[in-house]
Amino acid sequence: MKSLPPAFVSAMTVVAWLAAAAPATAAPSAATRIDALLRSVMAEDRLPSLSVAVARDGQTVYAGAFGLADVENAVPASTATVYPFGSVTKSVTAVAVMQLAEQRRIDLDAPVHRACTAFPSWEHPPTARLLLGHLGGIRGYDFSRDGDFVNRVSYPSIEAATAKFRDDPPTAEPGTKYVYSSFGYVLLGCVLESASGTEYGEHLRARVLEPAGMRQATLDRPEAIVPHRARGYSMTPDRAWVNATWVDPSDRHPAAGLLATPTDLVRFGTALLAGDLLPEPEREEMWTPQTTAADEPTGYGLGWNVSADGAEVFHGGTAMGATSYLYLRPHDRVVVAFAANLSLWTQRRQELARELARIAGETVATPP
Repeated sequence: MKSLPPAFVSAMTVVAWLAAAAPATAAPSAATRIDALLRSVMAEDRLPSLSVAVARDGQTVYAGAFGLADVENAVPASTATVYPFGSVTKSVTAVAVMQLAEQRRIDLDAPVHRACTAFPSWEHPPTARLLLGHLGGIRGYDFSRDGDFVNRVSYPSIEAATAKFRDDPPTAEPGTKYVYSSFGYVLLGCVLESASGTEYGEHLRARVLEPAGMRQATLDRPEAIVPHRARGYSMTPDRAWVNATWVDPSDRHPAAGLLATPTDLVRFGTALLAGDLLPEPEREEMWTPQTTAADEPTGYGLGWNVSADGAEVFHGGTAMGATSYLYLRPHDRVVVAFAANLSLWTQRRQELARELARIAGETVATPP
């Protein structure tokens, strides 16, 4: 039998459908449907690799990886392949901030310059709550500035990284306008370090990553040797893969600096739903959409996008050479995470997440 091209062959697929929740015959059918869906997406969108994990009712029910983690060296992707998760990091940072708020170690409504003394005192200062909701008046990336997004500078600390934006004027009076800002989350990282007395990466490891069982998750440090790290690619107009431009994420670690597997992110979502990371009141506060001072809805909570009906919470991530997504349906107890080692693969992420959640929901439905 002629083999399929490597880019469309499953390098590793692990399926754990719970027999107690579904008839035995459902497991292969569900796995087959998901595999077929993912191969179709890979072929249509020409992804070098795609890794996916799905959980339902506290259990990982699907984890699979397809294609090549390293095209040049023909290294297959596996469920252990580690990807940059870009702005999905904001959701993880938000949980760490909300933990400290629940412990009364961060006041969400206090001016941030009181905790992060490197930041100047504005006439109308931002607060941690406003920064979490992208209402803090901190600018986003300026793609016209050399090195603003494609950063090549290694910053020794989060406080040092605030030098990129702390002297810039507000984009608007804090609270009045939604402006998506990764630099706002860098400032939150500075607040977190001040409140915890611990370096951001160490605090995250001890308070979020390890308690959630995120075994391979770590901060992206380009010089570090990270087992199973995927190589990143971009696509030319004629759909050819090229090596992605190198970026040092030390200027944005609390905003977009997490390396992880989709299984790690599914464990994170599952731990949130189980109440293992945050009590329910703080979790619900985090998942409540914010409004501007003029009562205009933003569609964004504290570190998470929230659907209009509140049934979905999610966050996408883009990094140079990678695209990712984390999606939860809290009332259905479903968590979906996936990543590809291709820049700017964004168009179908929510559609794919919803379909994976739907299949998971059907599969574990109580049989007649």
